[in-house]
Amino acid sequence: MVMGKLDVGAPGLSFSRKLAVGVGDFGFNLYWQPPSLYLLYFYTDVLKLPPAVAGGIYMIALIWDAILDPIVGLTADRTRSRFGRYRPYLLFGAPVLAIAFILLFVVPGASSPQAVLLAGATHFLFRTLYAIVSVPYAALTARITRDAAVRADITGIRMVSATLAGVLVATLTLPLAQMFGGGRNGWTAVASLYAAVATIVLLCTAQGVRPFDRPTDGEAASPPINEKLRATAANWPLFLVLGAVAVSSFSGTVFQKNLLYYFKYVVGDASLGGGALGFCAIVSAVFVPVFALVARRWGKRRAWLIGIVPSLAGLILWRLADGQGTGALFVALGIMSMGSAAYYVCFWAMLPDTVEYAEWKTGIRSESFAFGLAMLGQKAALGLGAGLLGILLAHIGYVADAVQSPETLADLKAMMFWFPFAGAIVTAMLIGFYPITPKRHLQMVEEIAARGATS
Repeated sequence: MVMGKLDVGAPGLSFSRKLAVGVGDFGFNLYWQPPSLYLLYFYTDVLKLPPAVAGGIYMIALIWDAILDPIVGLTADRTRSRFGRYRPYLLFGAPVLAIAFILLFVVPGASSPQAVLLAGATHFLFRTLYAIVSVPYAALTARITRDAAVRADITGIRMVSATLAGVLVATLTLPLAQMFGGGRNGWTAVASLYAAVATIVLLCTAQGVRPFDRPTDGEAASPPINEKLRATAANWPLFLVLGAVAVSSFSGTVFQKNLLYYFKYVVGDASLGGGALGFCAIVSAVFVPVFALVARRWGKRRAWLIGIVPSLAGLILWRLADGQGTGALFVALGIMSMGSAAYYVCFWAMLPDTVEYAEWKTGIRSESFAFGLAMLGQKAALGLGAGLLGILLAHIGYVADAVQSPETLADLKAMMFWFPFAGAIVTAMLIGFYPITPKRHLQMVEEIAARGATS
């Protein structure tokens, strides 16, 4: 599929337009981060659901979201409307997504069958709408421009926006929930606040990208599904990225979601858990522009591999810092968060390049389907990680709001080390084989353009 006149992105794309695309991730992370950081804790320690049940709800709903992603991608690829291809999903989906997000935190307490069913239903509704709105947004980066440097800039803005939202969610959620009265009502009020801000941001993004997402005379129809599948099967760089993000997401979930439990039951200060999550988000936000610059100058593969070094170093320090005071723990978290910034930048910057690889290799272009597959891998891994964590918490004898046994705490610490340690090693091996260097990407884009000029 040749983009024809649609290739409007140019090296001179204004900062305001880049910002219009990138700031959308601030809105999406006001939706993504609260469930990622707090929903499992909300289920177990606020609603008092059994940990295995809570983890199961989280896992199944997120895997459902993952399955939807490529389906939404295929649908978005075939969308043609007077509002554009991807913008309608933002314009009309954002307000409905806000309502579904608020409903996540309206579930009544106590582990009754009705509460479990309602928790599952609201989670499924939210994940369904999140997929419908977020996949087309993610594909906009590949649609707006083919220029790798411009994409790196947009990705940098996206990741800064995402990490800033992460900072706000991590640091403010627990204090705001208490300020609004605590318990379920406090969490519902916080969700309503986040949803209102996110809706405004996403509607502003939809307006800002309007010039770049309009049907044009030079744009070809979307290829049949069998051709997209053939192109995807030949896109082995995409599968390397998929593998790396799945492994990173799975192993990172076991660590991140355990932080609240660690500070509450090991350190003995639950309030430090939110502070730790906020601190991690701040450090990542600071280093996202650094790794965006590294990716722009030396390539995304090198940037990601460089980032794995502090991830491993910080993890080892975390293991050694156990019992040495909160200062040492926060230093370890800061070092790990430096490496997380590389993952955020490189994953989203690599995906558009794999779209070009498939087009160069097969002549078939499908932005949304590729992004949908990538998000499927990420979310399925996150869901499996959360589900496994719920099962492991039950297995090691965790009981909410109780004094945990020494054996339970030891097992908690062990899973927080070995899962992310193995994940970092496997991720490095996969990314080491990623073939698309800046020079090769430029050559692919030039060859694709040459084919279009002679067709």
